[in-house]
Amino acid sequence: MLKSVSILAAVGGFCLAAGAASAQPADGAPDWSGLYGGLNGGWSGARSTADSNLTVNQLTGVNAGAGAVTVPTTSSTARQHLNHDGFMGGGQLGYNLQRGGLVFGMEGDFDGMSGRARASDSYTLPATGLTTGSSVAVQRFADPTWTATLRGRVGVGMDRALIYATGGAAWVNIRDRAFYGYAPTVTSAVTTANPGTTFGPYANSAGREDTHAGWTLGGGVDFMTTPNMTLGVEYRHTEVGDYTDNFSTSSANSVSDISRMHYHDDAVMGRVNIKFSALGHMF
Repeated sequence: MLKSVSILAAVGGFCLAAGAASAQPADGAPDWSGLYGGLNGGWSGARSTADSNLTVNQLTGVNAGAGAVTVPTTSSTARQHLNHDGFMGGGQLGYNLQRGGLVFGMEGDFDGMSGRARASDSYTLPATGLTTGSSVAVQRFADPTWTATLRGRVGVGMDRALIYATGGAAWVNIRDRAFYGYAPTVTSAVTTANPGTTFGPYANSAGREDTHAGWTLGGGVDFMTTPNMTLGVEYRHTEVGDYTDNFSTSSANSVSDISRMHYHDDAVMGRVNIKFSALGHMF
């Protein structure tokens, strides 16, 4: 949240510094220059990929009739694709500077995001000295909770329409969680040597939440409905740098992993903005 406040503060400082330099378009032409702010809302399709080194601390040290049997841990690699489609909404603050038909600007925004990205996979382990086989389940969530951007904008004013491209820095807060299951099927010798003892199924979990930096790029169109109000639509693609989730554990009868995560999303948003330069002329 502090990062989003810093972004909006930076945009506000740019707006104040640029205000004195605002150029006027030709007489009678729509004026895109000035400070503006508004609300946005729309759809976001988030995608995460987890490349994992999976470790299973299998059942070990149990009597199989002739004494305790030691079973080493099992390691493997896995890839999971997590998909999320949901709503996002928030607000933006920016400043445009018009030079003839060209419009330059800077904008910051902050949006909350709903929904969750998830993937579930199961694996079968071979027999050991204590089991005839085991099953492993991994359920992973990567939930984006909010995003903020600080972007430049450049566009062409075509009467009441402004067609623009935009790009810059992005921050995404992501809550990652993993739930693991391990279900060994013990041999008859283990059952006989340990009467009344139940071996599994076992479960454990891990999670973390952090803000990750990346970039965003897109474009859109704004339509000036009155001299101080615009409606528009914008598309953006956002990616954050790869990061690592270390969910390793040495606990007995547990599953864990160290995963390299990659996140990106595509968003389409409707926007409404009000220019603050002359609110008395809005209607």
